[in-house]
Amino acid sequence: MTINSNQRKQFLLNELKRIGYKPNENESLTDKSLYDLEMLVISVKGERGNSIETYNARMAIEEEAE
Repeated sequence: MTINSNQRKQFLLNELKRIGYKPNENESLTDKSLYDLEMLVISVKGERGNSIETYNARMAIEEEAE
């Protein structure tokens, strides 16, 4: 199963809604890029003390090499 960018963007918007993020009146979340939404979710979760799991492909390759 593959996830396209529209599905990922919708997931991130739902995640922001779930964690209670309220954008200011001049901010439109639907106009943000996928990268900006990813960074916003990470920063909001970090501010609230939620654990953030990230996947770093380079780290995975280095672990496999060991």
